[in-house]
Amino acid sequence: MAKKSSEFEKNLQKLQNIVEQLEEGDLPLEKGVDLFKQGLSLVHSCRQQLKKAKHEVSVIIQKTETEEKE
Repeated sequence: MAKKSSEFEKNLQKLQNIVEQLEEGDLPLEKGVDLFKQGLSLVHSCRQQLKKAKHEVSVIIQKTETEEKE
């Protein structure tokens, strides 16, 4: 799990760097479009990782609630 968290953090940092570069606004058009595409890919990856983590947490909570009822 630590590896995935680390991957998430790295992707989030890359995304933040891309946003900063795009906000500066002094990039050539092609570079800006390329960064935008990279950013979309990173957003997709982060969303997938968050979705998986949310599912894992839900499973743990359900398991805990089931054990408490027994």
